[in-house]
Amino acid sequence: MFEAQKRTTRFCSQRCASLNYKLRKRQELKKEVEAETKQKLKPKIKAFDLATIKEKEFLTVPEVSKLFGCSKKTVYRMIEANEINAINLYERLTRIRRKDIEQLFEPTKKEAPKVLTPEQCYQMGEIVEKYKVSRNTIYNYSKKYDIKRLKQNGITYYSKTDIDNLFIN
Repeated sequence: MFEAQKRTTRFCSQRCASLNYKLRKRQELKKEVEAETKQKLKPKIKAFDLATIKEKEFLTVPEVSKLFGCSKKTVYRMIEANEINAINLYERLTRIRRKDIEQLFEPTKKEAPKVLTPEQCYQMGEIVEKYKVSRNTIYNYSKKYDIKRLKQNGITYYSKTDIDNLFIN
């Protein structure tokens, strides 16, 4: 058992003092990191801002970025890619209609894929004869340009519209 000889002595040796010092520094650093993370976890959008944004019919790019929780640059990229309809009234006056944003989250109706029939297709021999190309060329082009095919009774049929568009243009 350690018994201090002075009032200022807290530890039995220099080693114990340095270990305690390192422990205190680690705990201080941990408290600082916890304080920083608490600050970062505060919501970026205040409830008041969100309420005013929800009332508007036309939104600005910064407001849309707050709604999406992304950067303004991302919103501009979405506008450029025609994912969001927007109108630029003047320099720095880009406005986005609320309905257009809500439509992003509505499920889109996909058209049923058109079913090919042998009447709408060419056989390999017909393509070779009509366009004077080799079978290998047709195989490669069908893969490269994703030409619709129909396999029936061991015969592969190629879509007339796709083949015609490919070789005529």
